Amino acid sequence: MSVFTSITFLSRNEEDHAGCDPSETASKLMKLFLTSAYDTHTGLDTLRRCARLDALGRHQVCDDAAEAEAILFVENTQFDDVFFKSLLNHPLIAQHPDKVFMYNEMDRPWDLLPGLYCCMTRKHLNLKRHRAFAYLSTPNPFIGEIHKQPIEPRWLYSFMGSMSHACRRPIMRLKSSDGYVRDTSDFNVWRTDSREMEIRGKEYADILAASQFVLCPRGIGTSSIRLYETLEAGRVPVIVSDHWVPPPETDWGFAIQVEERRIRSIPGLLKALAGESKDRGAAAREAWLHSYAPDTLFNTVGDSVESLLYLHTDDRIPKPGAHLHKWLATGELLTRTAAQRLRGD
Repeated sequence: MSVFTSITFLSRNEEDHAGCDPSETASKLMKLFLTSAYDTHTGLDTLRRCARLDALGRHQVCDDAAEAEAILFVENTQFDDVFFKSLLNHPLIAQHPDKVFMYNEMDRPWDLLPGLYCCMTRKHLNLKRHRAFAYLSTPNPFIGEIHKQPIEPRWLYSFMGSMSHACRRPIMRLKSSDGYVRDTSDFNVWRTDSREMEIRGKEYADILAASQFVLCPRGIGTSSIRLYETLEAGRVPVIVSDHWVPPPETDWGFAIQVEERRIRSIPGLLKALAGESKDRGAAAREAWLHSYAPDTLFNTVGDSVESLLYLHTDDRIPKPGAHLHKWLATGELLTRTAAQRLRGD
């Protein structure tokens, strides 16, 4: 089992006013302009909803980019613009280069702009430009009720998922009578109707609810939405992703991390930790409420952007090799997209 350590980044207000009267710092708000360079705004719409629900009030949505202290482009993978030309040519970037950031949940990202990255690898993460971050939403509507259910767990551990990464195949070979594993490669979440989505979503939530531990292996990217679904459900995540970077706002001590080469050890490890699952699950749920719930997520985004905003401008220079990483990542993305289209996925 790996022990996670949490890295704390002070916001500008906390750094500048350490030791001062808390009432003075509480009155200072960071104004954040939220936008996108594209027509589809799923993540942007989610973050705007969270801003309206925000319970902490440390940051504020601003409607004027010039007036805002920071500008955040909320983007996902753009299969019709894999190099993000529309984003990089956006006039706000030229007008306000020192305060422009992005939220990026690409599976294989490269250093486009400073900002929040769900899947930037440990090797390529530059703490002077990037923050590891969570996904903005968990789309399965049945996850939210799991923590309320007084169900005695049936499974010690479970995993339902496609074979999107090599580390998932040994999980399918785990042999344990109290574990549940299922290959769902036959199901494409992006090409199905609403009825099938509901059936699959409910089935997945039922298995998760009946599990003490939930295996959260990496997929195409280093992170996965299931990790944050597991936190929301109050279950213990078992993270199998050697290059994943833990978002620093959370103390990940409740989680269990298993190296990809040690997957066969999972059943024995979890049996030894079964007595801790209730407390670890409660801590996972508390972490979700503190940082990723609808009424706290906007604050977490604001804190993360603010921790980058007031670094010295000279610190924002990309690492050597970032340009090469861009070409490798986009080349793989184009190859995978072409293969999916040929298969009809």
